[in-house]
Amino acid sequence: MTSALTNTTASTGVPPWEIEEEELAARVERIKRERLMLQRGETPDTRPGHHVRFEAGSDSYWRFYPPGRYYCRRCLDLDKIYQEQDGAVVVSPCPCVEKRRQEAMKKSLENKLKATGLRKKFRSRTFENFNVTELNRPAWDAAKTYAKNFAAHRKSGRSLFLVGDTGRGKTHLAAAIVREVVRQGYRASFVVTIELLSDIRATYQSERKTESQVIQPLKDVDLLVLDDISALDQYSDWEKGKIYELINMRYEAEKPILVTSNKMVGWIKDRLGKKAVDRLLEMCGDFVHVNGENYRERLAHQARCEDY
Repeated sequence: MTSALTNTTASTGVPPWEIEEEELAARVERIKRERLMLQRGETPDTRPGHHVRFEAGSDSYWRFYPPGRYYCRRCLDLDKIYQEQDGAVVVSPCPCVEKRRQEAMKKSLENKLKATGLRKKFRSRTFENFNVTELNRPAWDAAKTYAKNFAAHRKSGRSLFLVGDTGRGKTHLAAAIVREVVRQGYRASFVVTIELLSDIRATYQSERKTESQVIQPLKDVDLLVLDDISALDQYSDWEKGKIYELINMRYEAEKPILVTSNKMVGWIKDRLGKKAVDRLLEMCGDFVHVNGENYRERLAHQARCEDY
């Protein structure tokens, strides 16, 4: 009994796998020429609509474009440019693929920053758009170096304490650190201290959320930011206890914490207690002083001048 494979080989004298390769190559050439004619406008686009993928690593999303609409008018969202050279169709990548990747990365970073709790106002704060002066450059350098070397700090639990008068840019630097840490692939949480205390207290009257559900995520993230720890002039024993609990749980887990304050060590020790300060000093080492002019007053002055 003769097999179909034997018959094919005998009748053509060509192995079947070579026939399949020839058919596949012919099909590819046919598709390339069809796409060339489409991009030239020589044939109509018969697609009822199409999706365009925006990919950033493991994150991706799609946009739908109806008939006749395109993200890229050059390649018609085919990802490649088809051109004819010496009778052959030559294919090259379309620049829109990289453009889409950049857009996807920007959106992915924005979503991740939103998940940290960082307010919209501060998600665009970077080291590049910080107003560096002779007075605040040491703090800018320290913050930027900390963010750059966060992988090592994550392993050691090395923390950072930014202290300075109101309007000197402490929150801007903290937000820039969070942005860089998240960009590196780490998880972060940014909380305003008095708002966090209010959220914890609210769980005592809620059946939907427990205190543990508020606090546990702050223990799990790679970096916790406690912004404006000196917002209250006086702290109750309960409030002092909760702040110490947050600091201590990060200390025992050997995970970094970033604290901002407009008060010095003596004030913090008087209001929050020696144990909290000792923990912070051990985790942070020397506090970083953010000096310079009050940029909020400068912006307010500029705004007043523009009104006249």
